[in-house]
Amino acid sequence: MTFKPIDELTFCDDYMFGAVMRNAEICKSILETLLNIQIEKLEYPELQKSISTYYESKGVRLDVYVKDSDKVFDIEIQNNSGISLPKRMRYYQSMVDMDSLLKGQDYSELKESFIIFICNFDPFHQDLPCYTFKNLCIQDKNLELCDETTKIIFNSTAYNKENNLEISALLKYINTKIPTNDFTKRLNNLVEESKIN
Repeated sequence: MTFKPIDELTFCDDYMFGAVMRNAEICKSILETLLNIQIEKLEYPELQKSISTYYESKGVRLDVYVKDSDKVFDIEIQNNSGISLPKRMRYYQSMVDMDSLLKGQDYSELKESFIIFICNFDPFHQDLPCYTFKNLCIQDKNLELCDETTKIIFNSTAYNKENNLEISALLKYINTKIPTNDFTKRLNNLVEESKIN
């Protein structure tokens, strides 16, 4: 296994992504920007959280796993287009749910969950900056299952198609490594500081 030299690491590399997202304020800001929501307070981000249910079963290692009072977020940076993203997301969702309930707890205690993949490629070749998936009824698309699970894939290559300027700037930074607003400049500074440290 070869390692990229530290001075070549970018925000999109697993190690650097984790180093920057360790900062709870940055992690919160990225989530609020991407999801267009307000988060009261995040618990400390868990990096490379491992979840394995049984000795023989396939476990997962989540890039960044965070919770607030009623939601749980898994944020993944994805550079490899050769994997099955939809089934990977399905499996991550099941593992997050498995990790969320203790024996004897009621299903109603499951927190709303967001599985978020930030990609530097377009997994569906539709040239959309964001693909959001929820469980809908096939016979009536207005009927949602309301299981409070959302899977979102951001395609950084389509940053110029994103109408929200903050999301566009973040996706552009992920795709080009060029900061264009105050927040992405701050991200870039954290990347450079992490290299020095």
